[in-house]
Amino acid sequence: MFESLKNLLKHFTGGQETESVVPAAGSQHSEPTPQAADESGPQYHTLGKFNLGVGTIGPANRNDIDQKVLGDMYQSIASGAFNIPANGAVPEICVDGRTDKDGKRKNAPCAAGGTLSIVYGGDLGGASTSGDTNETQLTIRIMNTLKEKGHATGVHGDDHSSCGCGACAKAKTIYQHITEHINDIASLTSQLGINLSQTEKETIVQQAKTRLSQSDFFAEDRAAILHVAQENGAVFEELVGVHNELGIALNTKPGTTIDRSAIRAKYGPQYDMFVVDAWAFGAAAKDVNPTGDDQDTQRIAKAITLQNVATASVLGHGSLCIIPIG
Repeated sequence: MFESLKNLLKHFTGGQETESVVPAAGSQHSEPTPQAADESGPQYHTLGKFNLGVGTIGPANRNDIDQKVLGDMYQSIASGAFNIPANGAVPEICVDGRTDKDGKRKNAPCAAGGTLSIVYGGDLGGASTSGDTNETQLTIRIMNTLKEKGHATGVHGDDHSSCGCGACAKAKTIYQHITEHINDIASLTSQLGINLSQTEKETIVQQAKTRLSQSDFFAEDRAAILHVAQENGAVFEELVGVHNELGIALNTKPGTTIDRSAIRAKYGPQYDMFVVDAWAFGAAAKDVNPTGDDQDTQRIAKAITLQNVATASVLGHGSLCIIPIG
């Protein structure tokens, strides 16, 4: 099942293979989930298998879903049945499974926080500069860098909170989570073909600790980051409703994203997925890398990946399954 993800690192390195140990489908173990009860179907890794998932979003906390339907949904998503063409080459909209008031989302590459994933992942991976003295300045520079290179950027809120994006609202917590769970996160990513060296892990953790030690780095008003992103070109989406995500669709098919509306139309409005378009991370890393060095680009791409996993772990429950599409 995970065989297709052995090539994921190629999107980060321009084709360089990296050795990784990926267990066969029959040997994979996951936390108990509604899907895992059906032993005849594929078994997917969960966040809980890696000691991740401290949040509440996930199938184990739901009583409004059918186990057989959930298993069918996972398999259909994994087959690529819901992949559609995406407009753009770097993350623009959030992984959030919710839609706008019309039940729609933009067909654009997804990452945790939309383009803010590049802001935070870039910062952690070494794309920050001496002028990025706080989160606001960092956001302004990254948004404008991407805009100058012809990319569309985006952020989102929702209809019932001042900062309706979990990746933004909990950015400081996510940095802290990375410092505490770097080995767990790296263990998960290694199962998906993305290996971090000890030096890379230490560099990313040190940057996170540095930011956490700066009392004025993270903005107290979390909505202010969404506003400054918009002021510098990011398109704003307002999503509605509560979180009903039941898994993480990890999409490595270049040029595509996942049709959330089609998933709801087939399975029901209570069946949503987080969507991570990992294929877009390499281009984003390259375009925000101030050095142009390939090794730095690889580290930034990996840090963007870590930011996505850490966000899922902070917001999501350990029962969230990771559904690879490649």
